[in-house]
Amino acid sequence: MGYRLSVDVGGTFTDIVLFDDISRTIHTTKVPSTTYDQSEGLIAGVEKICRQVGIGYDEITYFIHGTTVATNALLERKGANTALITTEGFRDVFEIGKQRRPNLYDFWAKRPKPPIPRHLIFEVPERVLFTGEVEKPLDGDAAREVLRKIKARGAESVAVCFLNSYKNGENELKMKRIITEEMPDAAVSISYETLPEIREYERTCTTAVNAYLMPKVQKYINNLVQKKDALGIRPKLHVMQSNGGIMNADVAANRSVHTVFSGPAGGVLGGIYISRLIGDENVITLDMGGTSTDIVLIDHGKIRLTTDGEIGNFPVKVPMIEMHTIGTGGGSLAWIDMGGTLRLGPESCGAIPGPACYNQGGLRPSVTDANLLLGRLDPDAFLGGEKKLFPEKSKQAVQKELAGHLGLSAEQCAHGIISIANANMCGGVKVISTQKGFDLREFSLISFGGAGSLHTSSIARELNMKRVIVPPYPGNFSAIGAEMAEVRYDYVRTVMQRVSGMSIEDYNGVFEQMMEEAGKHLAQEGFGKDETMLAGTSDMRYAGQAWELSVPVPIQARSSDELEAVAEKFQNLHQRTYGYTLDKEEVTFVNLRLSAIGVIPKLEFKEETSLKNNAEEAKKGSRKVYFDDGLMETSVYQRERLLKGSFLKGPAIIEEYASTILVLPGDIARVDAYGNIIIEREA
Repeated sequence: MGYRLSVDVGGTFTDIVLFDDISRTIHTTKVPSTTYDQSEGLIAGVEKICRQVGIGYDEITYFIHGTTVATNALLERKGANTALITTEGFRDVFEIGKQRRPNLYDFWAKRPKPPIPRHLIFEVPERVLFTGEVEKPLDGDAAREVLRKIKARGAESVAVCFLNSYKNGENELKMKRIITEEMPDAAVSISYETLPEIREYERTCTTAVNAYLMPKVQKYINNLVQKKDALGIRPKLHVMQSNGGIMNADVAANRSVHTVFSGPAGGVLGGIYISRLIGDENVITLDMGGTSTDIVLIDHGKIRLTTDGEIGNFPVKVPMIEMHTIGTGGGSLAWIDMGGTLRLGPESCGAIPGPACYNQGGLRPSVTDANLLLGRLDPDAFLGGEKKLFPEKSKQAVQKELAGHLGLSAEQCAHGIISIANANMCGGVKVISTQKGFDLREFSLISFGGAGSLHTSSIARELNMKRVIVPPYPGNFSAIGAEMAEVRYDYVRTVMQRVSGMSIEDYNGVFEQMMEEAGKHLAQEGFGKDETMLAGTSDMRYAGQAWELSVPVPIQARSSDELEAVAEKFQNLHQRTYGYTLDKEEVTFVNLRLSAIGVIPKLEFKEETSLKNNAEEAKKGSRKVYFDDGLMETSVYQRERLLKGSFLKGPAIIEEYASTILVLPGDIARVDAYGNIIIEREA
């Protein structure tokens, strides 16, 4: 028992959470993110919260971290100088890519440049057939000659992706041994270990991205661990994965591609927890931070995982939460295009210089500036008063950059900025809901992130959703959600076998191989066999189809009847997804997947059984706030003083340390037994 530390690094702020295991008390704070070295801001935040709570670093018993190091390195092309070694004759897999154009009707559309340039891509003589038979063993002398060229070009990381190696990794493993001998200091990533899965381009990209990120992530993690140890924080560092699980930092350093969506995953887990607490398991989470907004659909209490994710327009085929991200955040900058139209984002002012109202040198108006001008933010209460805002700077920026060109007042321009931001987020919600066949009238909207709660009531009203749910500590909710994570590792093997032709021995053998690998990883985390949960899925399709559906499968089958039952599940899922089945076509296993989970204690919210309405006592005053119909006198409440059971009517502003909640005219807000604020239309 002690204090559980959780840190989430965003583009603008780094969120710090301490959870007291004994009293079940949550402590939160924020510090500016340090983009040049995320660990600097992280450590400053840890020192700050320990001072606030009055504890020693040795009282911390658990440390979980969501990071954007891998994401930023790939998007900004600031990874390692990396070489790629492939099968002779397949040097241009990266350049050819897919036939799909980035923009179908744009004659000038250009594909993004691969993270590994062609002059660092090399071929070696070797060949594995699609059956897994080694037709040509790796030529060791040729391999060493290639490595001499790689060393001469200053590569610090090497990716290896041979044709059909997902069926037999013998040649890749031999290549890895040679690289280790010839370049002992180089980071090495081979596709047989990173992604033993069919589809050459995707496998090459994922392996190359892993190699490209490894040195950067390793350096960051090693640096952070040294600083953590120097402070006296004893527990191992765990890192959030894109799939919503966590893993030991030592493993994360070598599986860097699994952390590309590490940052947003925690908030989604928190959203699942809240939805189950309140008995409303059809929800959409909207995480609006300083740079972007991440949107996820939770259907009947379950997230949807995908292996078809992309980042920087490159496929990254590792399991990740199915998420839609748009470039709209509190720091998104407003501008006027060549046609004289007001536009917003995706460029963000970031932590430095920040919005114009920060008075740190920012001269262009942002969403935060717009909210301040409309009276929705208190310039003296931002971050609990730790950071003063300057409305006059916001007004100057809006006047100079927008109002003077559009012939509007500063307030009208600010209202336009907010309207565009809301429209962008409405569009983002539709992408992961109505465009996939879900009825938004059946969903609630869970709002978090520092900026989200100023916008979600408008979004829910526009989309005709049931209600808005604002959990406790929304400005730090991704860090809180990370406390809900379990240790998780995912494995995959391509089998490409029709169900009718798959023997029980072969099926079970594939899962036994993955379970052995999972046992080693979870043992390193300190879990015994009786402390883990295993689950199997399969990517399945009709023979001849190009894309698959994911179906739950047993990890050990006892008869062919069980496999036929899996084929029947696929038929039912295909009917629900596409509206038809192909009864005469055989069903095929493409990939078998295993998820291995180590269960750990989690943060829990306390339930209050004695509810009381003290909204009037929590009222701190009122101010004029700009809505669609103009300025309205609006009551302002302090969330910390609202008791569970409190009830109030809009228009209203509810302020707390790291977030501000806007209750629209005609809405009502109540505080439930767990401290969530529920906002609904007044009957």
